[in-house]
Amino acid sequence: MRKDIVSTVLKEGMVVGTKLSSCNVWVQNIIYKVKKRSVTIALLTDYLQNVIMFGQPFSIKYTTENSEYIFEGEVSEINPDFPSSVTIDIANVTEIKNQRIFPRADVFLAANVRVEGTEKEYFLVIHDISLVGLGFYCKDILEPDGKQIDIFLYLPNQQTISAKGKIARTAFKNDDIIDYGFQFTEMHEENNNSLSDFFNELEEEKTKLKEHYTSSIKKHLM
Repeated sequence: MRKDIVSTVLKEGMVVGTKLSSCNVWVQNIIYKVKKRSVTIALLTDYLQNVIMFGQPFSIKYTTENSEYIFEGEVSEINPDFPSSVTIDIANVTEIKNQRIFPRADVFLAANVRVEGTEKEYFLVIHDISLVGLGFYCKDILEPDGKQIDIFLYLPNQQTISAKGKIARTAFKNDDIIDYGFQFTEMHEENNNSLSDFFNELEEEKTKLKEHYTSSIKKHLM
């Protein structure tokens, strides 16, 4: 690992994806401080709910137009006093060239799928999504045998998006969970617009996170 890779890529005030080892979901957070190979971020309720402790493995993800960086390390400091924070000592950095035309967002959405021409529905959890496809976890083995799959996504604003698509990737994980890659093949314009609106809402959340940091947190870190 290059000595300066952490401080070169990651900067104070950046919004990043974060994941505690005991959780499968990437959680959005903001960087408070970067010093050599250590990164300080906000201590979120999500971490407390997953019982964060010293020495736990922790990952930080940052995506640019050309690359996706995964920073892996462990929790070295936890400060519960305002502004509460957690510091990660980075031990390894992986750079993956970003070949996706459309950006993909980390999410946590419920959905159902049904193989076209059948009645049985399967529950799944979407963990990332773009305008052209998504990734989801499911306990069932889906074998569409060349048929399209109907998918129904349930958004936080109580809207439902429906589309047709196909399985593009299958990977078996622990606990009998299967990680699928799914590509949209057909989506009505109104559903496409709803999905675009959802992405705009995600961007607004990032903006609000930065504004909160600038107005309420940064001055206390001096």
